[in-house]
Amino acid sequence: MLKLLKNKIFILFFMGNIISLVGFGFNMIAVSWMVLEETGSEFTLGKIMATATIPGLFLAIFAGVIIDKVNRKWLMVNLDIFRMLIVSGFLVMLNYYEFQLWFIYPVAILMGLGNSLFWPTAQAFVQELVSEKDYFNANKLLSASYQVGSIIGAGLGGFVVHFYNPITALWINVFCYIVSGILITLAPFKQTRPKPEKENLITSLSKGFSFLKNKFDILTLGLTTILSDVAIWGSLSVLTITISKEIFNRGTWGYGMMEGLYGVGALLSTIIVGFAVKNMGRSYFLLMCYSVAGCMCFIVPHMLTIYHATIAFFFMGLYNNSARIIVRTIFMENIPNQIMGRVQTIFGVYTRLMVVLSALLAGWIIENRSIIHAVNFTALHYLFALVGIIVVMYTWEKSYNILSDKLT
Repeated sequence: MLKLLKNKIFILFFMGNIISLVGFGFNMIAVSWMVLEETGSEFTLGKIMATATIPGLFLAIFAGVIIDKVNRKWLMVNLDIFRMLIVSGFLVMLNYYEFQLWFIYPVAILMGLGNSLFWPTAQAFVQELVSEKDYFNANKLLSASYQVGSIIGAGLGGFVVHFYNPITALWINVFCYIVSGILITLAPFKQTRPKPEKENLITSLSKGFSFLKNKFDILTLGLTTILSDVAIWGSLSVLTITISKEIFNRGTWGYGMMEGLYGVGALLSTIIVGFAVKNMGRSYFLLMCYSVAGCMCFIVPHMLTIYHATIAFFFMGLYNNSARIIVRTIFMENIPNQIMGRVQTIFGVYTRLMVVLSALLAGWIIENRSIIHAVNFTALHYLFALVGIIVVMYTWEKSYNILSDKLT
């Protein structure tokens, strides 16, 4: 890991990614609070979250081809500029017009486009930067950047919205995208990938499908374990602030505490995951991760205080992110870099579709049933991920190759 931290390109990208994610955290809590304060409707918040994801469904069809064909560094810089301009435009508009709910929808669509291209580009960029033997450590550091960004963005964002206002949080968001773009620009990266062959979109995407058709264990692992991330980006994006507000009566700062402690647990996972895999093996530790994360999700609304709930979120972060690190490393080991973008496109379309459904269903369940029913629905995401690991372990003989304990 020390070797990666001495790599100037990697460390500048690493810092830029953290700052970008801090901005995203401020954005999420500011927009969520503005919607709930304006409407008081969790289903409306779910629709906003779905709106931010739907554009990615269409962009994702082209995203893999774009990521595999362009310079990934400059793509990320341009996406930082694009997102900065969108949020700035929204804030300037609020200077002249009183806030109305419909203002959020075009912003959510455009931000969704930027985010849905930035994150898979970052993943493919890391794979391009490091050798195969460094994939695990690179994934731990990449994951650490997400969690540090989550801790600072959600934690501080909650307090900024609570003690100041959502507008201040969004100006911090703008500043973060500017700093992120500068840091990534300064990374002295020169593309070394072979120039891709010229081919049409259909031919290019078909290579991703052909690869997965012959890697059914990878396909199964992706379709099921991705649902643990869907829980975070989908239903919990609606539930967390609702739990803080309705069950514990703590509003944005309670939301910030829960999201922040989730991030602390996820950050700690980057330290303990290697030791856990050495002692338990990949497959059994993955089973443990999804079991514990699902149980923690299930018990959150039954906790006595917000402080007890944050402890449950801490363990959700610890185990959910440990699983994510292992699964992403398995993908890097088994998916060639030259088609990584196209395979990620397929998984990306699936992920965004599930996030849309998850957020909408969670919002609908809260309004028409109860918060408890919505939490139970969210816990099912982890159950499906658990089933996926069991299926891969015991159904396909070759699956033991992808779940073998290479993480040292």
